[in-house]
Amino acid sequence: MKTIFKRLFSIMLCLTFAYALASCSGGIDTDEAKVFINEFLVEVSSGDYSGAEEFLHPDRPADLEKFLTDIESKEGIDFKSGIKIEKFTGFSASFYDSTVGGSALKLSFNAKVGDATVKFTVEIVKNESGYGVYNLDIDT
Repeated sequence: MKTIFKRLFSIMLCLTFAYALASCSGGIDTDEAKVFINEFLVEVSSGDYSGAEEFLHPDRPADLEKFLTDIESKEGIDFKSGIKIEKFTGFSASFYDSTVGGSALKLSFNAKVGDATVKFTVEIVKNESGYGVYNLDIDT
């Protein structure tokens, strides 16, 4: 009987520890990330590239104007015609990713850019340096 109580106590202790670790691990909330991405896309579609760059992770600054205008000229799309997320198509998350030294969340979605359907993949990272867009892939 003592063994059963010890096992139950051990299981409860492990579950409590796991819950505490998950709560304190700094994971990225998916719903908050979706709002964050929408706000980022509003800045992009308004042509406010410096405002959009404020959404980038401090470890990964980039010249968004050059990046996006290159895509526009090569693919014949205009981000300033509006970007509307149609459907989220996938996501992956980690409470701790050793590559970034923190939490990572990757979201994929299809969006309407003008008349074109464009696939975006955005990775958001939260670590000691900050919170923001760490990778941005656009497939037209």
